[in-house]
Amino acid sequence: MWFKQVQLFKIDAKIKYEELLEGLRKLAFRPCLASHFSSKGWVSPIEVDASIEDPELARRIDNFIMLCLQIEEKILPATVVRQELANKVREIEQREDRKVRAKEKLTLKDEVTFSLLPRAFSKFSKVYAYIDTRNGQLVMGTTSDKKTADFLSTLTKSLGEEIYALEPEKISPITTQWISQHSQPSGFVVEKSAVLQDPQHQNRVIRAQNQDLFAASIQALITDGCEVKQLAVSWREQIQFTLSEGLLLQRIKFHDDVVLQSKDLGLESRDQQFDASFMIMAKTFANLFPELLRLFVASTKPVLEPA
Repeated sequence: MWFKQVQLFKIDAKIKYEELLEGLRKLAFRPCLASHFSSKGWVSPIEVDASIEDPELARRIDNFIMLCLQIEEKILPATVVRQELANKVREIEQREDRKVRAKEKLTLKDEVTFSLLPRAFSKFSKVYAYIDTRNGQLVMGTTSDKKTADFLSTLTKSLGEEIYALEPEKISPITTQWISQHSQPSGFVVEKSAVLQDPQHQNRVIRAQNQDLFAASIQALITDGCEVKQLAVSWREQIQFTLSEGLLLQRIKFHDDVVLQSKDLGLESRDQQFDASFMIMAKTFANLFPELLRLFVASTKPVLEPA
């Protein structure tokens, strides 16, 4: 269990584990009904035997609680809908000897779509996140806007508490200064990857890969007005990531020494391995986040209020 991307939220309330489980059970995942396009709900973060009727919908290690939202979406190809609609229109026009107009076609399209839903394939996806109860933080394992919205709305209903978005400073003035002044905060090392953009000319985007970001060519771009919009950095020889606007951490890679900590424990079962990697990952983030927050975050604001 190693997150590849992360965004951070603040949870104001002190969370009681048993109350959290009760809230999760109320919105446990149920398979999508034949007439519905999608379904979402909580499932166990670890794989459980199908014979277990009421699996625990969270995984707690120390002060960290892992959650998993499962999303089922019906896959209904547009070409299939168009073909069925064309057949329906042709049948009506031949039977009633008249032309089907555009407004009627829209109604027929809805009817065709709902008739096809029971036969549609389902696509399943999972969104993982964990709560750090000691620091009042929700650590999302995705930066997708849609998945984040689905997760936060469901968690807000389950918790009955507000979840707060961070209000980070724009990273570009700060990261640009790191490069232009050949400096970075203690503990952070600038790597060899960045995205630069000219704020006066949005289409002027330069992607630097495997380049010395302190070289004269990059300095010239900054002098010419470009800003560093994304920057690859490593932190205390433990983790490497790309820092993006909104304080998003992407392309996360834990250093080998960190990953090996879980393997060195000699754990055999899948659940034990999950717990070990989860704990090491969460503790690494718990040490990293305060340093990032001091650099980039001034305040928070509510994302969603409980219904």
